Amino acid sequence: MLLIDRGYVEQEPSTASVQDESCSGCKSCLPLCPYTAITFAEERSKATINEALCKGCGTCVASCPSGSIVQNLFTDDEVFSEIEGVLALP
Repeated sequence: MLLIDRGYVEQEPSTASVQDESCSGCKSCLPLCPYTAITFAEERSKATINEALCKGCGTCVASCPSGSIVQNLFTDDEVFSEIEGVLALP
């Protein structure tokens, strides 16, 4: 109740987004989102992610065949660098 009294709700910035220029409109991401945050814009033939519903789980990012869904805050290079760092620990 306290959050509503403030007049706004803070959310994690780690959400996914669709890069329209590379989205093929295959709709493979739609049934995979556990939060039903992805819809399909028929007029543009592109997937759209509602950032208010997205929890940043990354399921759509990992499954997008065209690679057009990206995770905000974590690029592939950043994730691979973290993995390399953990594997290099003595």
